[in-house]
Amino acid sequence: MTTDISTIPGTTENSKETLTREFKGILGKADHLLKDAGHSVAEELSATRHAIAENACGAANATDAYVRANPWKIVGIAAAAGAFIGALISRR
Repeated sequence: MTTDISTIPGTTENSKETLTREFKGILGKADHLLKDAGHSVAEELSATRHAIAENACGAANATDAYVRANPWKIVGIAAAAGAFIGALISRR
């Protein structure tokens, strides 16, 4: 005995409402997952940014200490670099 769904009154409307409700639930869960993933990525980015800032600050402090300890060495290196760049430019 086969029953055609179209002959049962209201079945299509109930199926449509059920499907719509389930689809909205799935979209809500997907939205929640995307927001959680976004927050997680933002936290990781913030931690990475903080680590990079700390490393850059440490490198700047180390460079400053080296330059203060060896000022004439730095002047010599800068003069040599300037002479080298000047020689390269004058060849053209």
